[in-house]
Amino acid sequence: MHQVLLIADQRAELPPGSTVLSVTQSGKSDWVETVRIEARHSDGSTKLYFMKSQSGELGRKMVEGTYHSERTFYSYLPDNVPKSYAWGSFKSDPSIWFYLCDFHDMTDEVPEYRKFVSLIAKVHSESMGKKKQYGFDFPTHLANIPNDNTWQSSWEIWFAQAMKRMFQIEETAHGKDDELDALKEAIIEKVIPRLLRPLETGGRSIKPCLIHSDLWPGNTKPDVHTGEILIFDSCAFWGHNEADLGTWSAPRYRMGRPFLEEYQRIMGRSEPQGDWDDRNALYALRYDLLVSALFPKTEYGYGFRKTAKSEMKRLVEKHPDGLKGFEEH
Repeated sequence: MHQVLLIADQRAELPPGSTVLSVTQSGKSDWVETVRIEARHSDGSTKLYFMKSQSGELGRKMVEGTYHSERTFYSYLPDNVPKSYAWGSFKSDPSIWFYLCDFHDMTDEVPEYRKFVSLIAKVHSESMGKKKQYGFDFPTHLANIPNDNTWQSSWEIWFAQAMKRMFQIEETAHGKDDELDALKEAIIEKVIPRLLRPLETGGRSIKPCLIHSDLWPGNTKPDVHTGEILIFDSCAFWGHNEADLGTWSAPRYRMGRPFLEEYQRIMGRSEPQGDWDDRNALYALRYDLLVSALFPKTEYGYGFRKTAKSEMKRLVEKHPDGLKGFEEH
């Protein structure tokens, strides 16, 4: 742990006159070190903070992206997102980078779907149209996997660039696969144009909204003391609102149909509505590839590669002609 460094350095990031009383491990992460800080302020009150840290250039990019992503999300849900305070490097060891925010005790329960979906719909509806392009100003990371957030004027182009990045990282994790390579090409050249271009053509349009992009039960939990749903660890970008639902249908995340149906009830479906299921499957595919990439050269990781290949094959077989197969109704 970096506790000695923390006690020496973090007073500057807390309110003036604060004293660090304790630093204890908090939670478990394979990607960063996580601790709880108890501090006494100059007025005698005590407060708990949460800090995560990582070393090197990867660490710098991870915590910088987290800070800007969480601050953006907090601006729409101040009662449900832990408040961010700082990011930076330890003065005594500039190679170690940290992110500091409020600490909350949380339960491990899956949030009640109606209340949770209402919060996500609130962010989507209130942010929709605030940006004219798709992307984000800072790099963000899904776990330790970097996203390509380069701004684009077209959602189809942005999502294609995001999938190309995920394909590259997944291949680095497990090596080349000829069948998968052919499916990747078809996804980029056939499936993405078929499912995403109609959103922005033929008189139809969508507007970018703020996307959390990592909405699974590990990143949204009830507060132990208030019962309020907390949402954290966002990897924000401005995108198509339905892209935030990509994780919900995966059985491993214990969310599924009630969440999706409640979202449709509040927000409706983008036109063409008949593509809803396949759009959701396409968005979900990115997360299967992500989990595959997070566990290189393991049976667990290979299992998600197999799942991704199966879904890619289904989408390619259903839309072999790409955009030519789209019929206006």
